[in-house]
Amino acid sequence: MILDPSSGQWFIAHDGQRWWFDSGSVAFDFAYTGGFPGPADWEHWHKPEDLATWWRERFEADVPVSASNYGRARELRHAIAESVFAVSQNHRVPEEAVSLINEWAARPDVPPQLCKEPPVTSDRLLATIARAAVSALRQSERVRVCRAGDCAVMYLDTSRSGNRAWCSMQRCGNRHKIRALRARGDTSRVRTDSEHPPRQEISS
Repeated sequence: MILDPSSGQWFIAHDGQRWWFDSGSVAFDFAYTGGFPGPADWEHWHKPEDLATWWRERFEADVPVSASNYGRARELRHAIAESVFAVSQNHRVPEEAVSLINEWAARPDVPPQLCKEPPVTSDRLLATIARAAVSALRQSERVRVCRAGDCAVMYLDTSRSGNRAWCSMQRCGNRHKIRALRARGDTSRVRTDSEHPPRQEISS
């Protein structure tokens, strides 16, 4: 099992472009499975088995997910999404969202164990996600919105310099470079994402 999975997942834009997005936090990835308002195809979970698949892909944890586990996960996901949006806009986080995240963060998570697999359940993994959310959201100055005017993707800036501007350099960062080069009349250096795709892939 992976106790501290890396963040990031593949997205598909409205224009069909497939691009890698590193949110900076596994809790933000959790929220981006469908916790934010948007089109129906933003929802990745339609049944408990979908959450079980997410746990398996992210944590390499094969745990059963009941209907009640699934319902609790969706509630926590919504609370995290609400909180990420509020913090990114410098708004006060809704009290109900704070209470729910804090409640889950106070529960037993998946403890590290020496020479044996740790005890793991869906609810313990939810506690792990909640603690990751608390850690990320407490860095409010690093919760950002992509600087591209036509993109509203939010992320935790984990760069050392703290000056990440784009949801992805392969997408919005690259588009910004192309526009800047075209504005200067220099098209010889324009490159598309397909020429230099991200190497890492995680199913979402």
